Amino acid sequence: MTDAKQQAPNTSTDQPEIRQPRFPSILLGLTFFYIGGVCLAFYFASDLDDRFAVGLDVIMVASLISGLLMLLLWLGWFLFLSRWKWPARILASAALIAVPVLFVKILRPVLGGDVTIQRFEPIWITPPESPAVDAEVQPTIVDLVTETPADFPRFLGPQQDSIVRTDFRIDAARLAEATIMWKQPIGEGWSGFTARNGFAVTMEQREGQECVTCYSIEDGTLQWMHQHAVRHRDAMNLGRIGPRATPTIHDGMVYAIGAVGHFVCLNGADGTVVWEVDLNELLGIKLTEAIDADGQTVTYEGNTRLQWGRSGAALIVDDLVVVPGGGPTDGTVHTLLAFDRQTGELRWQGGDEMIAYGSPTLANVAGVDQILMTTENFAMGFAPQSGEPLWKFPRPGKSDGEANTSQLTVVSANQVLTSKGYPDGGGELIELTSRDGELVPLSRWQNTRALKTKLMSPVIFNGHAYSLSNGFLECTRLSDGERLWKHRGRFGHGQMLLVGEDILLLSESGELLVFHASPSEFKGLGTKQLIDGVCWNTLCLYGNKLLVRSEIEAACVELPAQ
Repeated sequence: MTDAKQQAPNTSTDQPEIRQPRFPSILLGLTFFYIGGVCLAFYFASDLDDRFAVGLDVIMVASLISGLLMLLLWLGWFLFLSRWKWPARILASAALIAVPVLFVKILRPVLGGDVTIQRFEPIWITPPESPAVDAEVQPTIVDLVTETPADFPRFLGPQQDSIVRTDFRIDAARLAEATIMWKQPIGEGWSGFTARNGFAVTMEQREGQECVTCYSIEDGTLQWMHQHAVRHRDAMNLGRIGPRATPTIHDGMVYAIGAVGHFVCLNGADGTVVWEVDLNELLGIKLTEAIDADGQTVTYEGNTRLQWGRSGAALIVDDLVVVPGGGPTDGTVHTLLAFDRQTGELRWQGGDEMIAYGSPTLANVAGVDQILMTTENFAMGFAPQSGEPLWKFPRPGKSDGEANTSQLTVVSANQVLTSKGYPDGGGELIELTSRDGELVPLSRWQNTRALKTKLMSPVIFNGHAYSLSNGFLECTRLSDGERLWKHRGRFGHGQMLLVGEDILLLSESGELLVFHASPSEFKGLGTKQLIDGVCWNTLCLYGNKLLVRSEIEAACVELPAQ
């Protein structure tokens, strides 16, 4: 018996413990929490914008970053915490990585403005090719001298206020049936169209050439093209390639400002140069070059805070043409520059505030003719014939960050409206009063939750402002700044134009919406998809023909009339 006991097998705990695979209960909980949080963030985006100034772009970036972190957590669990056999760990990790890689390989993200994604499309759908610099020009006589009632000769319309005063009324119920007269590729850039006498002018990037181009409104054929050898892109490549400013047509001439300071007056008949000025040389700004991802040389202003390129359109004031100036970070700044519009000779330099991305406008406010413009940190008024600052009111911003891009908008005989996007933005009504022969600006109200216009300017109608505020469509009462309604849609940072009592809204993704300018509620009347690309470019209406463009495509649509 003793020998039998001695020969019995050893049942003690000396044998190694078999570790069972784990179940990722905590990680699964975090994953469901992430998915639910993202869904709630997008669903309540309007409330987050109101309470915390968090826009859709911030929500999208945060969702992508947190999604990447979740992916890394799952990868770490598979490799180090699952207790699976190593072939299973490696296979699961490879599958986890392969899913997003294959998704991106098959579906290409179509980027919107800033860092947002509009949609995903299959890689076999190719975007329109950018037109060549040696494109065929139609041998037609271009007449930009003759004026017509339908003309849209400058940035944001005849009176530069996003309003077209016409008897034409849109039959929005038939908008889906509207005829697209032509649609074609266009060079990169954010310039809008201006139009006169059946011809439309814009700016675009074609390969290494910054171009001013003239098209026939009727069929879209290229009439003439002026080229300047430069290719703009900002240092961070967030603002993208190409010119930004919209050309001005006046007395048969075209005045155009390039993204890095090439200011040119062209003969509207054939696009030949009448005179040209290098604004950077005049202001002491140095240009910096870099090589982009396509291997091409890109240029930007290196020693200035104007990071995103020159966007201001030229303003005609009698015999002068006035443009935004600027200056180096370590030198003298001139807010406005005025040139003889016939010869290009410098006539005056006005103000010492750094510029932003708005355009100068001419208006009579508080009984005084003045040039209005929002600079980097101020809303300002200038004397038209001397450039002397008449008044200024704080409108904080950064021309290399949270920038002022919207126009200073006249809302009454003695009031102007300033608006701005970004977390520090919102709307503010400024009233000008005359005191001891000077104009004194006073704030009547400020609303940091409304009128957060990032890349567009508000449309004013019957005492109300209609705008895209951080991507949401809204109506704000101008008497006290109260927002009356807010409507969610896939608008992004699009552009608007008032025609009669209806507003044309081209979304950032190229969909045209017509809605009634009503303070009581949002009243959508009709929609139609027009073009692809990112539509930051302003609208141009010539009669009943709407000219639209993005950074890759342009079109002319004939709007149905009532």
